[in-house]
Amino acid sequence: MNFIPTFKQITNHEELSNFSQKYFTCSGLPIPDDYMQNEINRVFAVYWKSELVGGFILGRDVNFRTLEFFAKKEKQSKVIDQLEELSNYTEICCFWIQKKHRTNTYINMYIWLAMTYALRMYGTQYFLFGTCSRSLARLYAQTPKSIQIHRDRINNKATFIFKAHRSSCVSGMLEIISHKLKRTVKTLEPPKAISKFSNYVKAAMF
Repeated sequence: MNFIPTFKQITNHEELSNFSQKYFTCSGLPIPDDYMQNEINRVFAVYWKSELVGGFILGRDVNFRTLEFFAKKEKQSKVIDQLEELSNYTEICCFWIQKKHRTNTYINMYIWLAMTYALRMYGTQYFLFGTCSRSLARLYAQTPKSIQIHRDRINNKATFIFKAHRSSCVSGMLEIISHKLKRTVKTLEPPKAISKFSNYVKAAMF
């Protein structure tokens, strides 16, 4: 049924290349081939009606992409000092939703729940993530489960870095999803919508 999005880990060159190009179009940031093809990093894509509409990467390389883009070089060591054992971190990065679908509540909720599912399945003890989007930073700050550990300014843009503990992953993500639902779909009851989209994610994951 093509009205239900599909969510999967991608590994072949053609799909990875398509993901990289779409992400660059959305963000203006490149993804090096060796990062995408690193066997310890997992690339997840969401398709709807056979079109790639969003995705994210769960990285395990301790040369964190998050620090490279969201902390000035001279400040990166201070960020690292705030992290526990680096090998215990899963980095959430290259999160994107195709521009024409960013106001589509259905696609938004599906991608957020897909990420929640992937983190529960493959995440380590701690998570690291960052953004140069003030709206995303505000969204992350909606839950006390996300701890902001650094704020910077790079290329005239404010940047933010957060960390979170795996034990609070699902509850923190659902708080974010509930906030988005309350803000964008006032006619839906968040708990019912969350349950509905969660079932879709479980049904489509393979």
